[in-house]
Amino acid sequence: MPEIVDKSVFDYGGKTMICLAPDNNHLCVANKNGLSKVLHTNSPEEEPEVVEIAKGITGIVCTSDTSYVLTTVQGDCYKYDFKKGTDQLLARSALPLRDCDVVHGGKMVVLGGDDLEIVLVELADDPKRHTLKIEEQVTQLSYSSQTNLLSVSMVNGKVSFFSLSSTRPNKLHEMNGYIPANSYNDTYRDKILNSLGTNLLSDDENDEDDGDENNVKDPEFCDENRISTRAAWHPRGLHFALPCGDYTVKVFTIKNYLLIKTLTNPAYSGAHYIDLKFDVLHGVYIAAVDLDNRLTVWDWETSGVIYKKEFQQKITNFVWKIQPDSEILDIILGTWSGDVITVKKVAEPQEGNSHEIPKRHGLFVESDNDEVSPYPTETLEAANEVFTDEENYNTKKHSYEDEENFIEDDDGAGYVSETRPLKQKKSVRNGSLPPSKASLSRAGSKPFVYKPLSQGATPFGSSDRRYLTMNNVGYVCVVRNNEQNSITVSFFDIGRFTEYHFEDLFGFDICSLNENGTLFGQSKTGHVHYRPHNSQHPSWTKILPLQKGEKLTSVSHTPKRVYAGTSSGYIRIFSQYGVPLMVEKMSPIVALAAQDYKLFSIHFHSSHGITYSLLERSPSSAKYYQRESPLPLTLPQENPQLSDNDSDFLYFNPLGIKNFFFSAYGDPCIFGIDNVLLVLSKWRSAAESRWLPVLDTNMEIWKTSGGKDSDVRAWPLGVIYDTLNCILVKGRNIWPEFPLPLPTELEMRIPIFVKSKLMEEQKDHINHGDELVEQEIVIPPQWAAEEEFLRSKVLSLLLGDTVANDGEIYGNEGEILDSLVGVHDKSLLRLFASACTEQNTEMALSLAQEVKQDRALNACLKIAERAELLNLSRKVGELREARIEQEINEGN
Repeated sequence: MPEIVDKSVFDYGGKTMICLAPDNNHLCVANKNGLSKVLHTNSPEEEPEVVEIAKGITGIVCTSDTSYVLTTVQGDCYKYDFKKGTDQLLARSALPLRDCDVVHGGKMVVLGGDDLEIVLVELADDPKRHTLKIEEQVTQLSYSSQTNLLSVSMVNGKVSFFSLSSTRPNKLHEMNGYIPANSYNDTYRDKILNSLGTNLLSDDENDEDDGDENNVKDPEFCDENRISTRAAWHPRGLHFALPCGDYTVKVFTIKNYLLIKTLTNPAYSGAHYIDLKFDVLHGVYIAAVDLDNRLTVWDWETSGVIYKKEFQQKITNFVWKIQPDSEILDIILGTWSGDVITVKKVAEPQEGNSHEIPKRHGLFVESDNDEVSPYPTETLEAANEVFTDEENYNTKKHSYEDEENFIEDDDGAGYVSETRPLKQKKSVRNGSLPPSKASLSRAGSKPFVYKPLSQGATPFGSSDRRYLTMNNVGYVCVVRNNEQNSITVSFFDIGRFTEYHFEDLFGFDICSLNENGTLFGQSKTGHVHYRPHNSQHPSWTKILPLQKGEKLTSVSHTPKRVYAGTSSGYIRIFSQYGVPLMVEKMSPIVALAAQDYKLFSIHFHSSHGITYSLLERSPSSAKYYQRESPLPLTLPQENPQLSDNDSDFLYFNPLGIKNFFFSAYGDPCIFGIDNVLLVLSKWRSAAESRWLPVLDTNMEIWKTSGGKDSDVRAWPLGVIYDTLNCILVKGRNIWPEFPLPLPTELEMRIPIFVKSKLMEEQKDHINHGDELVEQEIVIPPQWAAEEEFLRSKVLSLLLGDTVANDGEIYGNEGEILDSLVGVHDKSLLRLFASACTEQNTEMALSLAQEVKQDRALNACLKIAERAELLNLSRKVGELREARIEQEINEGN
């Protein structure tokens, strides 16, 4: 039976709003008169922390276990840390701010009010603001951390939904005609009108007020300032509820934003709602309070009312709270009289609850529309255990934590050095690493543990979310919770694609994304699921056979083919509709990347080390271009720049491969732990193929930072001609976190420079009074010409091979090749002139022999004549005449 506890927090009364910290203990109680108290709900006997705050609060939200943010009617937003006793002004607006919410795991806060904009503020010592203009004034905001969706309710009755997956909010959908159109009443802020209103009260009314302690005399207290229009998010993020203008609560799914349930107030009296929330445990219940201060709690799927109560006090807002060491739910309510009301045991766990996920035990069932999990309860509860080949083969476990259980011990295969490259690292969550994780390089007898790997995938780290894959098209992120993961598929081209979300019932840990659809895989069970972006096309699911100890390690797909690789070296090829076409066997697969009918596979074997294959399986041909050739990739133990912070990534990805893909012209590329981009040239011939380092991102970032050490790193997405599309990552972790910054382009620069020599040149420039060079390292002209010459040669080699074998792909390849010839010759002319200046005739002649165009060779002749190098000019003239004669002979 629910128990009601009424606690007076502020004796002088006044509008009192509440929010509960993530630790489920600290209750922040803020009063509009400029004072707040932090109550310890799990230990009420403790004295509360008292903090002076800004007056006139309109919204409050906890950003961490020790801090909260509030907005005011004056247009200010403050952050208060009640443990440190500090406050910080985050933002200031000329018009009132109406609401706030915390986003991205406490890294940012979102604000909205009367000034026709949404403001995202970073919660840092130096807070940065990101502003988005909107069409109407904001009434209230709410955010789902599971799907990165922000709902914005406006005074005209519209609700807009924005994706916050990137640093630039992206509007996805707008709903109209559900919430009441409501504007705040700010006449109470006018002192003249306020005093007139007070004088108009009759003596009888004053006498009546004095007899009712719950009667609110605050001029701010009116229906317009109490009505809620805020969307309430289900804890899994796939449903939301709206307090509607017809006095009902409507529940929607984010899939096409369809209405799925309407809840009615059993004591129907035509009263709007003042607050609405799903329970924070499983989202089984919805609670709402209306203008008549009636609390109603529904089991929303059955529409049954499990609790209702009318209070004498006037309610402001409420929060759900989980009782310690149980799943019993309480509701805590704020009031306009300075009290806090707790309704204990509003909801308790029910046996056989209808919201539990149905169980199914037939492993080899195949269904296109399968929406139920095939995993037994004990499997889901074992999410933190590592899947081992020998012990758990008969009970394969659905582990959401798999990405954090990485190398057990070194098998002496050579992929990890015998010395410890990284210090033993403490775990953020449990104090220290298990013995099996304590070192990346400890000698032992256990074999290399194959991990699921996708293009651009990141680990969870210390958060509850990670990127399953990332490339030029977009990114797929997964958020884990107590039951099922939720997955969001986002795109960089928001004009062409629409972001979508769904509930992950299988625990997918590998993924492939292209312009047509998304392919998911589960490494331990062998589930493969294809989901097209366009709902008009069918999705399909397969379960691949896995032998004892075998794992699905990587998947990839194109509009024509689907590929899946395993730790035993099986390559399974399907059509785009899931029809099996071929099964092949090679060395154990680490990663796969596909383009059209081509497949780039990376292997690791204890005997052969790390290798790669390149093959084509089209309807007309089946051939290997490269078959398990050595891959010259820098492995983690070979990189002296690694720090302790990198160990989290190496636990997740032992070989340190950050991304692997085909370039826009079809050349295989790989980007390793050394942050160097490698491109495979002449790959159609096994005898001529070679890996070319075309960009050292560490060097490029170092140059742009003025030669200073920087914590900025590049996370690769793809290569388009001579440009690396990447995410610039700043901070502790080497992988991108949430929200995702916008992509950046880095032009290819062949790594030929030495930092120490560049710094010497930089100091010489500074000594000569050149202050501009402090902004960026300036490359001396001769060195720049050498790099330009080499770069034009490499790009011509790559593009020329593509055109010679596949023809023009985009129609402008011929023009690009001609321009590369021009760049090639111009760089040689600069080097030729420099050699002539130094009287180095032998070097100058060798450079002239590299020139391709006759006009450039003629320029060399003129440069030699001006330098009065007669012998050189004679030889260059002879070289030119010989070429002209050769062209004439070839023409005949």
